[in-house]
Amino acid sequence: MLTEALLGVLLFVLLFAFVNRRPENLPPGLWGLPIVGKLPSDEESLYDQVERLKKKFGNTVSWRMGSRIFIFFCDYKTIKAAFAKPEFADRPDLYSLTVFNRFSNNGIIVSSGLIWQNNRRFTLRHLRDLGMGKTRLEEAIQHEAVCLVEDFARHTGRPGPLPSSINVAVLNIIWQMVAGRRYDVNDFEIQKLNQATNSSFEDFQGVQWFDFMPWIVPLAPHFLKKWIGAVDLNDKIKMISQHVAKHVREHQATLDPENPRDYIDAYLLEMEARKDDPQSTMSIEDLLCCLSDLFNAGSETTASTLRWALLYLAKYPEVQAKVHKEIDSVVPRDVLPSILQKNSLPYLEAATLEVHRIVSFARLGVYHACARDTEFEGYIIPKGAILAAHQEGCHMDPAYWEKPYEFHPEHFLDDQGKVLTKKEGFLPFGFGRRQCLGESLARMELFVFLSALLQNFSFSAPEGQEISVEKDPKLPLLNLPKPVDIIITKRI
Repeated sequence: MLTEALLGVLLFVLLFAFVNRRPENLPPGLWGLPIVGKLPSDEESLYDQVERLKKKFGNTVSWRMGSRIFIFFCDYKTIKAAFAKPEFADRPDLYSLTVFNRFSNNGIIVSSGLIWQNNRRFTLRHLRDLGMGKTRLEEAIQHEAVCLVEDFARHTGRPGPLPSSINVAVLNIIWQMVAGRRYDVNDFEIQKLNQATNSSFEDFQGVQWFDFMPWIVPLAPHFLKKWIGAVDLNDKIKMISQHVAKHVREHQATLDPENPRDYIDAYLLEMEARKDDPQSTMSIEDLLCCLSDLFNAGSETTASTLRWALLYLAKYPEVQAKVHKEIDSVVPRDVLPSILQKNSLPYLEAATLEVHRIVSFARLGVYHACARDTEFEGYIIPKGAILAAHQEGCHMDPAYWEKPYEFHPEHFLDDQGKVLTKKEGFLPFGFGRRQCLGESLARMELFVFLSALLQNFSFSAPEGQEISVEKDPKLPLLNLPKPVDIIITKRI
């Protein structure tokens, strides 16, 4: 009996050691305890924690959080080299990501393999057909800009948060491209959808514990899921899905094969045309995930960047004054700025790019996954490792930025005052095969909306107060602007 007990203990110890073994030739970093690894601290930002690891271990750092192995690429050139590798183009099965496509391998953002390749190719082609990145889309964006200016005029002269019409304007552009419709700023339906989309970005950061220890998910009681925000997040995603499903049904009932109206029509027609193609991955469920991805990825990101821009310009009135002067010198006051005038407004463009840099909205980009054991810069990146581009670290790297911790639009201007659009150390839209497919649309929206608002208004702190642009250290993945009171003043 004693011998059997000792053998049992020995087997348990050996199994424990096997499960906890560190993969051979893994990049240096933190390994931690069995099962829980080394969890990140809540007391400081993940940026600060990874920065310390970079100084200690170099530009490629491993960190086992829970039962997951994370690999952080901490330098611009390292990130660029890593994400050029096709083996690093998958998405991980993290709860915080897959919850958005209802834990399936569908859609554009979270999918991998053939489904992702098909959806990205189809979406890029049809969004370009619908005007993404082209001047003919500007008419729709300018109409939203006019509505935005009208709504901002209702909020002048008194302290308050920036109006929610920012989000509605951005959502309307996406709605028009994918579903052929728009909403009024006070429409209850769009306000409800806007609220669900905004708050889901905050909720999904709370479910990161399920990312670190996925084995907890099937064991977690309802109260725990509710406490960390998983229940609310699932409810909001379900509501968004039901909303877009209603529009898909309407499109199915009114579809005219000779006159496709928008993205939904194009998808339905191609799905029917390829129904006998074994390489086709199209389905109604996949369409719903694609639409949800377009709304989730394309709305709050652009709306938050626009809010950050207005907050920074209010905090730095000398920069705002330069932008006002430049717009006034190029655009008549009774004419809305046009995308065709972008090259004539280099300081505005530089200030917008500087907002991208200093804010680093996606602090670690969107996580990738390693598809198979892969050699990279002398290390072996194991299959299933979660890969993160430390974008915020790149954007604060003094090797690339003269004043990394200051808001300094001159970072993006050359000696002749021309915009430096391709700059080393700058990667707000990612790299490689997974680079943001809506980049050109986001750039158009930001230019038209920001130029229209600055042509018509000035933004300042309430008397006796300062505008806060502090980042929340408790948000490890996204830099969301805090609600801040601001005064909007109509320019005469």
